Amino acid sequence: MALHSAATTFESRLDAEAWLTDERRLVSSGDWTSPTARRAAARRTEEARRARTFASYAYAWLAGRHDLRPTTRMSYEIALRRHLVPWFGPRPVDEIGLEDVRAWFASYGERTPTARAHAYSVLAAIMNQAVDDEVLVRTPCRIKRGSRAKVRREPEVLTLRELLALAEAMPAQHRALTLLCGLCGLRFGEAVALRRRDLDLDGGTVSVSRTATRAQGRKSVGPPKTEAGKRTVAMPRLVVDSLREHLSHFPVTGRDALIFPGRDGELLAQSSLYGLPARVERRDGREYGKEAFGFTRAREEIGKPGLHWHDLRRTAATLGAQAGATVREMQSRLGHATPTMALYYQQATADRDRAIADRLQETVDALNPSSVTTLTPKRA
Repeated sequence: MALHSAATTFESRLDAEAWLTDERRLVSSGDWTSPTARRAAARRTEEARRARTFASYAYAWLAGRHDLRPTTRMSYEIALRRHLVPWFGPRPVDEIGLEDVRAWFASYGERTPTARAHAYSVLAAIMNQAVDDEVLVRTPCRIKRGSRAKVRREPEVLTLRELLALAEAMPAQHRALTLLCGLCGLRFGEAVALRRRDLDLDGGTVSVSRTATRAQGRKSVGPPKTEAGKRTVAMPRLVVDSLREHLSHFPVTGRDALIFPGRDGELLAQSSLYGLPARVERRDGREYGKEAFGFTRAREEIGKPGLHWHDLRRTAATLGAQAGATVREMQSRLGHATPTMALYYQQATADRDRAIADRLQETVDALNPSSVTTLTPKRA
């Protein structure tokens, strides 16, 4: 026979005594409230839990990330808006489990692997925060290598001879920039943010302390993404000489003046560097075309139409590895926070040992004064 109280019904005397023991413990600790008040509190807790949807929690998480660069924040916003909120948005955060994440991940199939990998890394960061906030006991993001995407395009690595030819084919105002990135490994944003005070041509070094970014159509300059990005890089004499000639043909005024400004005198945009591809239109039975210029034309002239500007950084890393640089030295030179990427470059070099030997011989052959390429800037 069941026992009853004003607030609770019990199935057995043992259950009633256990309840009474708990109530006395609450009274002794000063934490006792009426069963009605406790039910109301539990109801409010449940309502708050259901209101803590993935969408609200994720956007609050992003708003609290004051350490993000504009480009990173924009990429996170895109990942949320396009990939995560449409799938998980109305779900309470603590109801999202491993199978839900796996189903979302599998829904992409072979589509947009890079976007999926980036969105997964954002999802994992949000769920890790939920664990820290004690919203979750364990993160549901446990897909091995989920944040990695298969590389569809292998970067192109130029030989030293090809790099020199590329610089020669570039517009005069961008030749020194090409050599700086191709031999010293500066990122595009780092190079275009350089000011006159960052160059020590007598000492043969360049100091990297800021990088240019573009987000939502606006250009800005800020610190590198990591502390490792702040560095001083020694330049080969060829780069120093090309910079001297660049400054003689395109002089700057003041120590804070940009070395490689755009046409408007402000930060150079990558689209301006690339220029326009050649286009041919047929009208009235005749062909009309626009000639390619900039990096677009230069890469075609050296037979590398698929070359990307960022491949020059890979080229610098590979040439450095071929010159005998250690992993730690390349990590410092390229501004990597970890040696992983520098090690990857050197491993890739080791895998092509025969090609390296052949290219080294090309370098030896280039020591013949009659075959050395001379880079004489021409006015644009």
